[in-house]
Order: sequence, then structure tokens, then C-alpha cells
Amino acid sequence: MTIRFNATQRLLSALLLVSATQAHAVYAEQEPVSGVSNDAPSIAENLGTLQDDGFLFLSGERQSSSSGGSSADFFRFDVGADQQVSFTIETPTASAMPVIGVFDDGAPNLLLASAFDDNSSTSQFLSFSYQLAPGTYYAAVSGFRLGWQDFDGGGNSGWTYNLLLNSVAVAPAAPVPEPGTMAMLLAGLGVLGMVARRRRS
Repeated sequence: MTIRFNATQRLLSALLLVSATQAHAVYAEQEPVSGVSNDAPSIAENLGTLQDDGFLFLSGERQSSSSGGSSADFFRFDVGADQQVSFTIETPTASAMPVIGVFDDGAPNLLLASAFDDNSSTSQFLSFSYQLAPGTYYAAVSGFRLGWQDFDGGGNSGWTYNLLLNSVAVAPAAPVPEPGTMAMLLAGLGVLGMVARRRRS
């Protein structure tokens, strides 16, 4: 597989070096390569499991000249534990107008979170983050148009993209001390303060 952009090549190399012990996977979108469609959640391309502190990286395209090129692209992935997941898309030029979203498997038409570029941005990157519980989800890529929220295809096309799903495991919440423990802690700090004042005087 060829990664299309130098900046992404450097980013991916850094990610691979830093995350040598983390789970990660790199894919090329199946539709332009083999013609197997991924234009709806029911026929989404399977990316496997997004591990804690891991990532999934995919190189795809929205080429109007190829089969399914102007349709939305759907990618299925699983999450095994609570994770904060960032969804980032890179396009070769700032004139591409990508739309990215994440859908819940329990209701594939339920858009949980999304981001879009209506060509008012001068960046080649577009991203958002969302907290995911264990389960199955769909990441989707489409092109900007009015009514893009339905992700049924159409919109801006004729560009390639790199999609990165990056996970950060959610740390468990720190336990809240009991009132008695807090009182003892404050009393102990007070005693230490008094001792320190006596030593100074």
C-alpha cells in the first residue's frame, strides 16, 4: 500500500515508532482496490478492533471516476473498553471538502458525532473526538453538500484521503475520600503547619 502524503508518512512513522508496543493497523480502502462496495453500514469494510492506546489508519478515496467513488465510505470497528477516540482525516489539498462521522451499531443511522469542511477552512486536516463505550461502531467519510448529515453519498468528490482513528484509554476516576478520611488529612496538615511554625520561631 502506498501512503499518499509526505506529512502523513512522517506522522505514521512517528506513530509506529512511539507505539511499537501498542496495537495498530494500516489499511487501504477495499472499494477502489477490489471493487467490493462499502457504501452503507450493512456492507461496511471491517477494520477490526481499536485497542486501548492503539490506532487504525486507512488510505481511501472519493474519486468520482471510480465505482462508488462519490458514495459515502463506511468502516466498521470494535471497541473493547471505554475509550476517547479521535477521528482525523487528511486530504491532499485544502480545497477538498470532507465530512467524517461516527455511528452506533445499535442504531446504524444514529450519528453520534461528526465534523465537516464547507471549504471555509484552509487546512488539509479535519478532526473530532468522542467517548466510546465497548461495542461496534462505524466511521464514515463523505463529501460536503447540503444535507450531508444523512451520509448517503454525493457531495464533493475527486480527492483521496487518509483516515486515522486514534484511541486513548480512559483512566478510572480517582476514588473520592470518605468525610472522616478528609477530616484526618486536614487535621494532619494542620499539625504539620503548626510544627513548621514552631521550628521557624
